[in-house]
Amino acid sequence: MLYSPCVRAGLTACLLAYVTWTPLALSRAMPPDGAARELAALVARAIDSNPAVQASQAAVEAARARLSGAGLPLFNPELALEAERTDIDTLRLGLSQTVDWHDKRGALARVARGELTTAEARLDALRLSTAGELLDAVGRVVNRRQISALSKRRATLLERFAWLAKRRHAAGDISQAELQLARLSLAEARMRHAADIAERIQADSDFFALSGQVLDAGIALPDPPVSLVASDAEALARKHPRIRVAQNLARVARQRIQAVARQRKADPTFGLAAGRDAGENLLALSFSMPLQVRNRFVGDVDAARAEALQAERQAQQTYRALLANLQGARARYRVVADAWSHWTTEGRFSLRKRFRLLETLWKAGEIDTTDYLFQVQQTLDTRIAAVELHGNLWRAWIEWLRASATLTPWLNTAGKEL
Repeated sequence: MLYSPCVRAGLTACLLAYVTWTPLALSRAMPPDGAARELAALVARAIDSNPAVQASQAAVEAARARLSGAGLPLFNPELALEAERTDIDTLRLGLSQTVDWHDKRGALARVARGELTTAEARLDALRLSTAGELLDAVGRVVNRRQISALSKRRATLLERFAWLAKRRHAAGDISQAELQLARLSLAEARMRHAADIAERIQADSDFFALSGQVLDAGIALPDPPVSLVASDAEALARKHPRIRVAQNLARVARQRIQAVARQRKADPTFGLAAGRDAGENLLALSFSMPLQVRNRFVGDVDAARAEALQAERQAQQTYRALLANLQGARARYRVVADAWSHWTTEGRFSLRKRFRLLETLWKAGEIDTTDYLFQVQQTLDTRIAAVELHGNLWRAWIEWLRASATLTPWLNTAGKEL
């Protein structure tokens, strides 16, 4: 049954308002100039105040202090004084020094230097991971805000449609079933809007947990590139901070073998004493050396070798996993970017044409209320799916930047170092 001209005009106005509003809302979500700079500043503030990053920085300072201590001599001189008063008075003053005969200090210093390099690589890896998590959370917040706004607009549109349907039912123009369908559609829109609001609140909470900040309502996401620059995945993987951590751990484990081997070797102690014994001057030289007979500490060296082998195998596995993650991230980004490119070149134009076509068919009476409502709902769902696709594109982009360790240079390009 056809609507009267006034009702058609009312519903058409609602649809046109939605069609006009939606592109405007999405255009406001498009990044303004300086969006990348704003994101870089936001990430820098969040990372500087992140407790995990601060703890990792403290670990670096601790490793630096250990390196400073490892460069000092291992043994201090010993001073001995002996006095005895009997029939014969004895007084003796001695000085002894244990000599680092096997350069244990050098071996320990090399281990400490490697531990410092490992701690610094861990800090870089943590900052990279935290930056990726923050940007992913920003994308989710922006995406959920856009979807929530779209679902609110859909609920508003269907409220108007249900009101018009109620009037037409009172006038006898539509059946009771069509009126109930309009009301059910409105109820569904309200439920979906409530669910979208809940997800938006969760996204805001997740971001606050990571950053300790409330995301500005005007924040925008820079557009990811259409395609990735050709690069050598293996070369990128080798430069990743996680790989540097694993390689440094293996290197330190190998250096610790030498340190443990030198620790098991005995060091001599030389002494010089002077004094008086029975009224005569006394001068004595002494020498002592521990005898590694009952325990040669061979087990410690074997354990260090096994730990070095374990670290090397773990470094190989880390590289393999990181390379697979990097290749997967690149493949996923290409798939999502192709879908987004198709949408931007054809989908947006087709969506606008669909609204106009539905309006024309409805005015001509070629589709009934049920078909019209179904197709309008489908069209609105397509719009929301497009917003979700843009969110997936952003997440895939951040995943690639994090997997390839190019996230920090990308942020630095905006003029803000992490």
